Amino acid sequence: MTLSPPTGSVRLVAIAVVVWVVQPFSAGVVIGKALSDTTDSFRTTVSVAAWIAWLVILLAIAVPRPVTLTIARVGTAGGIIGTLWAAWDLDANHTDASTTTLAVGVVASMTAVAAVNLPGVADRFLDGVSYGDERRFALRAPGPVLVVALTPSVLIVIVGLTAGPLLLADERWIAGAIVTVVGFGVAWFPLNALHRLTNRFLVFVPNGLVVHDPTQLREPVLFIKREIAGLAPAPADTTAKDITAAALGLALELRFATATDLSFVSGRTTTDNETVRSLLIAPTRPTAVMATALERGITIA
Repeated sequence: MTLSPPTGSVRLVAIAVVVWVVQPFSAGVVIGKALSDTTDSFRTTVSVAAWIAWLVILLAIAVPRPVTLTIARVGTAGGIIGTLWAAWDLDANHTDASTTTLAVGVVASMTAVAAVNLPGVADRFLDGVSYGDERRFALRAPGPVLVVALTPSVLIVIVGLTAGPLLLADERWIAGAIVTVVGFGVAWFPLNALHRLTNRFLVFVPNGLVVHDPTQLREPVLFIKREIAGLAPAPADTTAKDITAAALGLALELRFATATDLSFVSGRTTTDNETVRSLLIAPTRPTAVMATALERGITIA
């Protein structure tokens, strides 16, 4: 039997759906005005593609899965880039577009991005593939990735996937075909890296806790309840093995009753085996993780 997800996370996803549903009537208006001076064929092609993209992203938000979380995050980011371009174009060309229309469109796009990146939303998407008595909680992105690489990676994906098709829509067939092939190939690598971030999570199962982080652990590890001595916010002087990848924010220390042998990722194909007494983990919602641990009989100390 699959347990129902927490009401709060369902509401967050519902908010994300509503925000995206209204995009054609907010951000879409701004983009439509910016396209008004283009050729009929270009405007029609881009409009049809935009509606298809909007529908795909809506379905991604409405059907929570790890892969649809990646689609929703990249797609909404693409929406805000398109809206900002349209707002800049309208302002630069002094096109008749009210300040209110531009403001509503930009704010709506930003709200859509924020909605799909809320920690509770990520947990709900991860729980979309849970079965039985499971609860999944996302781990925070590595600090260096979040600060330095995340935005460029998203931009590369969006430009790589859209530049070629836009050239084709403008009937520049040879350049469009070349850029499409190259762009899709280039976009694949950061897109795959972004999706790997969504595959970093904790799983509470009936007999314990699984740490699933392919960037740090060679394989998912189950710690059964009797092996767990405690779970609590990490003290400043902790000596626990750090697998947070320098994630920002509060880290939790997962302590074991006895020393445990684990295999840690040290390179693309290399592994370091270590014996540890505790691990540092960085869930996006540490309070919710500790509350769930307590409910399931894991000591919070």
